[in-house]
Amino acid sequence: MLKVLFAPLQGYTTGIYRRAHAEIFGGVDAYYAPFLRIENGLPREKDLRDLECAGVAERNRTDYKVIPQIIANCVQEFKTLAEAVLQKGFTEIDFNMGCPFPMQVNRHRGAGLLINVQAVQEIMDEIKRMSGSATNANGTAPVKFSVKMRLGQNSPDEAFALLPILNDTPLAHITIHPRLGKQQYKGAIDFNSFEKFYNECKHPLVYNGDITSVSQICEMERKYPKLAALMIGRGLLAHPNLAAEYKALGCKDFLGKILQMHQIIFEDACKKFQGDSQILSHIQSFWEYLEPNIPKKIFKKIKKAGKLSEYSEAVKELS
Repeated sequence: MLKVLFAPLQGYTTGIYRRAHAEIFGGVDAYYAPFLRIENGLPREKDLRDLECAGVAERNRTDYKVIPQIIANCVQEFKTLAEAVLQKGFTEIDFNMGCPFPMQVNRHRGAGLLINVQAVQEIMDEIKRMSGSATNANGTAPVKFSVKMRLGQNSPDEAFALLPILNDTPLAHITIHPRLGKQQYKGAIDFNSFEKFYNECKHPLVYNGDITSVSQICEMERKYPKLAALMIGRGLLAHPNLAAEYKALGCKDFLGKILQMHQIIFEDACKKFQGDSQILSHIQSFWEYLEPNIPKKIFKKIKKAGKLSEYSEAVKELS
């Protein structure tokens, strides 16, 4: 049976979302936190707070695992971010070379880094160094690194130019999304290039991209027996029970569980934020990928609510 990893999505898979999902639905082997990035020369404070939440609450639990992700355009950014993560006590770090959004690509981060062979080489050399010498904040565990990437920004040739460098780096695994950065999440997945990468990659390989059903998971498991895991993002946001169903953990009363999960996140938002608008801007995103599972009339009420009282009344209609 394949491992199921929850992909990081900015603005959605927050610390409280991860904890609520693990508690109510489960079935996920590891949750990847949205990437930590440099802002004004330092690790972004908002991202660090999310990891701090993970450090206190998530790493103390034994029933699920959280792995931080970092994004960088040069070895110095990489070192700064990796050191910040290690100070939080984590022992695994995922490096993002796949984010397709122009704000990051234009800064030569994420998929925008894939065309810079020299920068990737320098970062992989740093991974070699840190894998051999770095430990977490307690000095008790060596650091493991993984990479999440696209086939390229403009062409699959970019990924294959980097593959010898990646194969020569001590990585726990590589996660590949078989699209180009310029496609973002549109267009066909390039399974021909994926299969070539699958055959030539020397590391455990994780597949990511457009997995939305148990039957798809089973088909990937059958077709690619060497796969180490599947990483699922939007599919799990839309179907939070997907991993549990694949692992035959059962999921009775799906809507009831959604409401339980929502209540955990809602209560957390009410503690962290002040005023209706701040709370609603945080909590309404919970429903975006769940739209197909909710009556249209109620979904519109939830999304259009401008006051907490209106929002709460709309959510109650789902009970």
